[in-house]
Amino acid sequence: MGIRSGLGACALVVIAVMQGAVPAGADDAGTYRPPVEDRVSDPFRRPATAYGPGNRGLTYELQPGTPVHAAAPGRVVFAGWVAGTQHVTVLHDDGLRTSYSFLASVVVRRGDDVSAGDVVGTGGAGFHFGVRDGDVYLDPASLFGTVHVRVRLVPHDEPAPPTDAGLLRERIALRRTVQDKGLLRRAVDWGTDLAARRVERTVGAVHVARELDPATIVVDSMRTLLEQRLQDCTAEDISTPARPAAGHVALLVAGYGSDSRSAAVDEIATDTLGYDATDVARFSYAGGRTPPVGTGGLATLATSDYDAADTFTDLRDHGVALADLVEAAAIARPGAPIDLLAHSQGGIVVRLALVELGRRNRLDLLGSVVTIGTPHRGVDLGTGALVAGPLLHRLLEPLTGWTGGGVDTDAPAVLQLAETSTLMLELQRDGVPSGVDFRTIGAVGDLVVTG
Repeated sequence: MGIRSGLGACALVVIAVMQGAVPAGADDAGTYRPPVEDRVSDPFRRPATAYGPGNRGLTYELQPGTPVHAAAPGRVVFAGWVAGTQHVTVLHDDGLRTSYSFLASVVVRRGDDVSAGDVVGTGGAGFHFGVRDGDVYLDPASLFGTVHVRVRLVPHDEPAPPTDAGLLRERIALRRTVQDKGLLRRAVDWGTDLAARRVERTVGAVHVARELDPATIVVDSMRTLLEQRLQDCTAEDISTPARPAAGHVALLVAGYGSDSRSAAVDEIATDTLGYDATDVARFSYAGGRTPPVGTGGLATLATSDYDAADTFTDLRDHGVALADLVEAAAIARPGAPIDLLAHSQGGIVVRLALVELGRRNRLDLLGSVVTIGTPHRGVDLGTGALVAGPLLHRLLEPLTGWTGGGVDTDAPAVLQLAETSTLMLELQRDGVPSGVDFRTIGAVGDLVVTG
């Protein structure tokens, strides 16, 4: 049985770190800032339909004559009157267009180049600031400051492809990484050819890995992409299906570098899906489930804390431990389907647990199996660990503290995640056991999980 994949309405990022706003007058091509310093009187309200009511930008109540500034460098593509009111539109290098509407006066002309902070006109009551990616309106506030976002994925008939502007922003981000590092031009022949080809295929960047200090390329490139501005995401008022998981048990499986106190997989909205809080538990890489334990059917499961280092050990052992937890949950909640919801490396642990449950003839205990951002075909970084060994350790050393527990290139889990490891080749050869309701969710532009 093959793996069914799906793309949500936007890239699956639980917490997105946005680029910080900078003082007016600074000229940083990678930063957007508010066009005025006044308070927003009416924030972005996404319309339910293309022509429905809402607010497709930010509305300000300005004093007459208040200067309105360009939010970022770009070229004026419209300046003039529309239906008795004055507007300015600026096209930026990353493909976004900002609009400055209901102006009292306009001081730029079509074709003018503007820098961030340049005055484009003056505003008054009802001034409106908008941002578009193609024909899609974005929340301008998402371009400023730090925003913590809980992304919701809802059913979608056809996955939306990445917009041209979104891909352009990713290419620009990688190019800036190269420029910022001064083109140190150290040849990195070990393993980085794999990363370069993957980066080129994913975001259209070329020759990036070869032109940087090996201790910075992966770290900075991945961090830059993770800090990209949010794409248009599913609105909060879009309805989700009826609670399909009511009566099911959910076992969450976290990824590499997680610990028992926090993990990205904890952000799954299990309550929205219909799971009772007492029927949700997270797998512990030290065995059993993670604390704390409340009341209910799963309260009897054995618990243990684990640290990031526990996620670096043999994935096959963790697959067996997860299978043990599935059987224990089935005893604690007789007759309830056991759903497995996994993130990143946790999805590989789930795949191995399926193998073990199949060996025990206990696949009938399972309901749905869902993996999110899982490298089912392996990870380039793991392949590099096999190829480069100690040299790659220098490359990844700066990640220590950023991914939680760092990256140990000698760790069994890292080597097992290599694209050509025995484990990954076995999983690709055998596929998912027949009869398992298995789905995987990926994200556009993911440099680590691209397969």
